[in-house]
Amino acid sequence: MKLGDILHVAIRTMDLDATMKFYGEVLGLKVDPNRPPTVPAPGVWYDFQGTQIHVIAGPKAYGDTPADTFGGGNVDHFAVRALGYDAWRAHLERYGCDYRQNDVKGLGQWQLFTRDPNGVVIELQFIVANEPAGSKGPDGTKPYRFGYF
Repeated sequence: MKLGDILHVAIRTMDLDATMKFYGEVLGLKVDPNRPPTVPAPGVWYDFQGTQIHVIAGPKAYGDTPADTFGGGNVDHFAVRALGYDAWRAHLERYGCDYRQNDVKGLGQWQLFTRDPNGVVIELQFIVANEPAGSKGPDGTKPYRFGYF
């Protein structure tokens, strides 16, 4: 037995427009046109380097009754490898996205945490050795505290 890659992450929302703006504009993901028209709730699929983000919107995303609700209620966070820490931090600031910073010295990593409009945390993880020359990384403001945002 073995497991392969994650195929998709599904995120529920009552605000499809804000969620599409976040994943499409802030994160720069491209819409996957292969979402079947038979999906019984509004939404959109995004391509994420071979994995997908499935956004499921509106009351139907939560089931007709609490007993019908499929899956859990929340996704806490997901992490992605990223490059260009300083540019990403400036990009999040331009979009007015709140964020937290972390320097994981023992692992040689910098991290940026932000939230989508539904409260799902996205962790951008940077390998310090791969960052462009002159990168500054976390500046001591907005520190990340495990379990808090």
